[in-house]
Amino acid sequence: MSSAKAKTASPPPPTTSATGKMKPAAYSPAEALRRRESPQGAWASRPPSTPGRDVSPQPSQTSGTTRRHEGRLRLKNGAPRRSAPTSPPLRASAPPREMSAFSLVELLVVIAIIGMMVGLSALAVSGMRAPAVQHAADQVMSGLSLARQIAITKNTQAALLIANQTNTNNGFPANGPYRHWSIVYSNKGSSGNWTIAKDWEELPTGAVFGELLGSGYNPLNVNPYALNPGGTISSSQISGNTTFTIFRDTSSTPAVITSTALPSIRFASDGSASGSAWAIRLMPGSAMSGNATITGNNTYYFVETDTRTGRIRMRSPESYK
Repeated sequence: MSSAKAKTASPPPPTTSATGKMKPAAYSPAEALRRRESPQGAWASRPPSTPGRDVSPQPSQTSGTTRRHEGRLRLKNGAPRRSAPTSPPLRASAPPREMSAFSLVELLVVIAIIGMMVGLSALAVSGMRAPAVQHAADQVMSGLSLARQIAITKNTQAALLIANQTNTNNGFPANGPYRHWSIVYSNKGSSGNWTIAKDWEELPTGAVFGELLGSGYNPLNVNPYALNPGGTISSSQISGNTTFTIFRDTSSTPAVITSTALPSIRFASDGSASGSAWAIRLMPGSAMSGNATITGNNTYYFVETDTRTGRIRMRSPESYK
């Protein structure tokens, strides 16, 4: 053998097909096996390309190694270039929004809700601005309930008094009659002596005691009032039905009020109403210069007690209609 390296056999020249196209050259089986086993890899066994064809290995034909020029394009002369940036896909334009509006049903529902809210607000405001007469009736109901509770607790008589005169030196309030009330209870063992449980309290401005009723009162009837607006309340409407001698407490002397007939509603020790009166009419009015004057007779409230059970309740003019 010669020391000179054996030259690699040159591939056979390409042949031309019947259609005139160039066919790749074919290797003999031995040459093809030798090329497949050569260090260049499987791609080296491919037949030579035609002139002008890029024969550089593609990323998918390499032995698995990611090459830096992956993703690049090559020109025909072999110079790499970067691929042109791809534009983002066009987003479909949203359809134009339709103009929204209230339907007739929705509009009616909104109007109904607003009407209900206005009505509730009006009720709340009217309750906050209730007439002074109604507040006075609530106050007198509380006073009668207190008198009845004291009578049961102390096992004695108790009474709600109405101030029918003005005299600060004799234990009465200073600013007008028929506008103040007080609670007293009877001292056991001392006939006619009473002790103050609650001092004089004034009715709300604009309300007066209009009438004290007993046997002539019928809770089922309207019970018309005798005075017209501008009339002055007197003992004809509220008369003193019990004589009282009142002390500040059970041991103090002298008496605050001595042997004075005062309008009152009394309770026995069992809580039942006793005495000759069991209903009070509260009217709109004012008290000045020692007199109480009626300013209206259409708005009034009755506060009554049950003669048997002592139950206390309030009636308005609407309850008789």
